This record gives sequence, C-alpha cells and structure tokens, in this order.
Amino acid sequence: KQWYQRRVRGQPLVTMFTVALCVLSLVASCHGYRLMEEEDGVVDYTGYKTIRVDLSGSAGAAAVVREWVDEERVDVLNEGIGDEADLLVGPNEWESVTGELENLAASYEILSEDVVGDVETERAQLLSAVPGVFDFNNYYAVKYMHSHLDALVSRHPEKAETFSLGQTYQGRDMKAIRISNNVASSGSKPIIWVDGGIHAREWVSSATVMYIVNSLLGEVEPSLQSKFQGLMNKYQFVILPMSNPDGYEFSRTGNRFWRKTRRPSGCKYGYETSNGRCIYGKCYGVDPNRNWDIDFGRQGVSKNPCSDVYPGKSAFTEKNTQAMSSWLAKHASQIDLYLSFHSYSQLFLKPVGYDRNPPVDAAMHNAAGSAVVNAIYGTHGKVYKNIRSVELYPTSGSSQDWMYSKGVKNAYTIELRDTGRHGFQLPASQIIPTGEENVRGFLALLETL
Repeated sequence: KQWYQRRVRGQPLVTMFTVALCVLSLVASCHGYRLMEEEDGVVDYTGYKTIRVDLSGSAGAAAVVREWVDEERVDVLNEGIGDEADLLVGPNEWESVTGELENLAASYEILSEDVVGDVETERAQLLSAVPGVFDFNNYYAVKYMHSHLDALVSRHPEKAETFSLGQTYQGRDMKAIRISNNVASSGSKPIIWVDGGIHAREWVSSATVMYIVNSLLGEVEPSLQSKFQGLMNKYQFVILPMSNPDGYEFSRTGNRFWRKTRRPSGCKYGYETSNGRCIYGKCYGVDPNRNWDIDFGRQGVSKNPCSDVYPGKSAFTEKNTQAMSSWLAKHASQIDLYLSFHSYSQLFLKPVGYDRNPPVDAAMHNAAGSAVVNAIYGTHGKVYKNIRSVELYPTSGSSQDWMYSKGVKNAYTIELRDTGRHGFQLPASQIIPTGEENVRGFLALLETL
C-alpha cells in the first residue's frame, strides 16, 4: 500500500511500528490513512495538485469522492460536494484517484499543478511584511490584526472600542470591535454583526472584514464616508475579524490548508489502545461552522474526528463557538443583520442549509442577495452567485442558520474570491479589490434592511 506522509520537525513519519499496526489491524485496508504522532506537524505538499471534478454527469462519482474524503485520501477545498468538487490530491494517490474518476466517466480539470510552489510563493510574500505594520498588501498574524484594532480605537475614541468575547483553547483573545457614532452611548442601537476567519485557511475573509472596519472609520474609502456616517448614527457595528485564531495561526506555520480549531478531538475512527493511545493517529480540531446547535450533526459532516467537517461530539464544544454564541444569543433581539465572510467561490449564501423547502423569508433574502451581487459586480466586474446554502450542498450546524433560528431574519454568508485557481491562497494583491467590491456589497445589503 501507498501512504500519505506527514513531516514532523522535518522527518518522514512512517515507522515500522505504525506499518505493523496497519498490517495487523482488522481493518480491511489502510489505504490513504495519514499517520500522525501525538503532535500534528508541518505538512509537506511536494507533489500535490488541486483538481476540479465535475460530478453532475456521473451517478456514482459523488459517493466515491465522499468515501475518499472520509478515508482522507483527498481533501475537499471548496465548501462541500455538490455538482463539482475541488480536491487536493497527494502524489501517492494521484494515479488511483484520476484513474477511478476516468472509470466513473467523471471529468476533471487541474487547477494547480504545483501546490507546494504556490505555498512557497505565498510564504515568501508573508516574509516580506514589515514586523508590527498592518496594511492591506499582505496577510498578517492575529497579534497584528488585534494591535491594529487597538490603534484604530486610539485614533477614533468617540467611534470605536474593542472588547473580548473570550479566549480560545490555546488562550488567544477573541477580540471584537464596536463602531458607532458616540460609541459609548450606543448600546441601545440595533446591531450589525460581521465576522470572518471562522475557517482557518480562508485568510482573505479576515482581511476583508478588516477592510470593512477601516472603511467604517474612514481610514480607507473616503468617497463612502457620507453613507457610513448616516449608518453609524443608526446602528452599532460589532465586528469580529478573526473567529478562529488558533486554527489561523496553525495554517500560517504548520498546515496551509488547515480548516478547523486546534483542540484535540479524538482518535481516527475511534481506534485506540487499552491505555488510551490512538492507533491510527490523534485528531485535532472541530469544524467551527458545523458546531452550532441547529440541525446538529446530520448533513455535510463526518463522524471521523480527523475529518475537515467533523462537527464535534455535540454542539458548542469549542471555546470560540461558545464565546460567539453566548454573545450573540444575549443580544439576538437587537441584531438586525448577521453576516459571515468565508472564501472561496464568489457566492452570496442565504438560509437555510439543512432544508430544501424555502423559508418564509425567502423573498426578502432573494432581494437582499440581488442587491449585494449587483453592487459587487458594479465595482470590478466580478460575478458572485445569489443562492441558498442548501442549493450548494446540504449542511447542518452553521452559524448563519443558528442565527436565523434565533429570529435574525437577515442572516447571510458571503464566499469571497476567487472561483478556484488560487482558492484559499488568494494573492495579497487581490485583498484590496476584494475589500472594495465587498464593502459596496455590504452597503447595498444594509440599504435593504
């Protein structure tokens, strides 16, 4: 059998012990398993490629891809398995995966021939950043995002204040910023909530939310200030740019395609020895956008704790989702809009993700989505689709749907650039145009409320 290899501290992690465990296992096949030590390490993507698979013309292809994902033979990069799926495929699986796709008559195209080259190019861009400086020409560590929020408060004390929702598993702050005219006396105003970065690898989502923060305070987009001033008289904007700081930092230093939180979540498939050690590997993290208490654990998830879409043993197991949901539940009656930024695919997603029957507010959602995608298109000509989440793929446990269930009728998700060539590794040169088109989409959305 061929194996994925994980590199920990620069060394291949395939030992006689782990091979013996697999050979002696009662499991029929260990094909595709990724063996891990007690600590997750740096992932080497040499030889990896990304492909887009058309699943619409093959009856069995979607089921086969789901099986590959559950066995961790491939990773799904876009949000779920619908009519197409973007897959990250390692060198040891390339021939078997593409061969099986051909047998299934499922066509595919190569999005990136050289994933490790893309990762190294991006890393070189990160290293070019000046320590302690925050701008929109690069992607920055959480501490620099947070220090920039504090700097904005220092420059705009009458309009902004920061506060912490709580701390993550690894002890990082969940720092939010509240923005309004006369912010100290704005507690009774309706709330506009915006968040980003709930999935670790979606770097441009946090950068875009930071761009919106800077736009509200007049640091960028001077031509929009008259509109924002009126809105800040009416609303208080509560904004959480980084929803999953532990996972984000790991995506910068260990595994560029990491999606989840970082708390240990169990053993692969539940296999462990009598003394509690994991046989096939220890799993880390929960998908924080499957961890909310709405239709929990039913659709678009996996029971394998190592899966990217593992929802946890129960809802709100993660400290970041606990902190967010606690604050949001307390203020739900004041919230006029919940908006969560993700990447990628260029979509405006409307509730709900777990039921194909349209909700009672579908007409309002359609109008809101049309306003947003039209405003985005009018900025740089980028096409974002206006669809319900369930039309993309069924999912349970999302923050958007939980907020909708709490009575927030305007609860949406925006999937940012691009449509797959760069995916999560959107070049830093696209941060500003992505921000420009989405701050205008955001204004158009506010005008529909």
